[in-house]
Amino acid sequence: MTLPYEPDDDQAADRYINAALRGRDAEAWRLLAADTHVEQTDRVIRAMLDRIAVARAHRTAERATARARVSAGEITEAEYRREAAEEAARATKTAHFETLLREHHRLIAQAARRLRGDDVRDELADLVLALGTAIDAHRSAVLAAGVEPSAADRALWERLSALEVPGTPGGAGRTSVEELVGRHATRQDDFGRVLAGIILDVAGDAASVSRAALLPAWKRAVAPVLASGERAEFAAKGKGSLVTEKLRKALGHLERKGLVRRSESPDGQRLDVLDRPGLVELAGGREP
Repeated sequence: MTLPYEPDDDQAADRYINAALRGRDAEAWRLLAADTHVEQTDRVIRAMLDRIAVARAHRTAERATARARVSAGEITEAEYRREAAEEAARATKTAHFETLLREHHRLIAQAARRLRGDDVRDELADLVLALGTAIDAHRSAVLAAGVEPSAADRALWERLSALEVPGTPGGAGRTSVEELVGRHATRQDDFGRVLAGIILDVAGDAASVSRAALLPAWKRAVAPVLASGERAEFAAKGKGSLVTEKLRKALGHLERKGLVRRSESPDGQRLDVLDRPGLVELAGGREP
């Protein structure tokens, strides 16, 4: 059995996916995840989720407009409440549909990534980045110490700037490993700056703070700056929340700078503040 449309007919795919969601047909989803159609299924579901997000933003704007009309006397409070109740009912149905769609999309996205080889590509990219970061750190340490670099050091540093890797999908064609390392360091500093400020705020004068206590403020600060597509892409890898992953990496960044240290306690993981002035400096000079 095959799907009743071609891999380039996205309109037909959209109709089929909607029917599959209503029918809860396991066989339909097996076909949608087949190698011949899984990339199309992934593409169409992403478009569906984008439309849901746009519609949600539109409804939010409409509610604000309706509230303003009440204040201006253009509609009554009763009319506003009636419209709000109708909108809430529609929003509940949409939320249920979106939840169901995202559940299926996690599996579809994973299958699409495997087919494209995205996981292998990402693992290799992470390996190259880690190696480049280590070389860059070694170069900084040698130069800071005023030691004469060896011929091997210089050759390694030259390779760092000369070696190019393919860009990310939709991004630049190729980029040097050195530039890749620089961009990564900038992003890490940005997230590290946010985390440093949160640690100072939550810890106050205490010498340590629980990791769990940082999470609410971290989510409020970081979640809005992460693109929904980026979060969905990470979720498709089956590695959990991108927000939590960013926290893990930011903690590692602060540890490598010698600003904090992770420790275990009966209540869970804690962060010991090792260099408060350093945290203040990284956070932009802001003390709690």
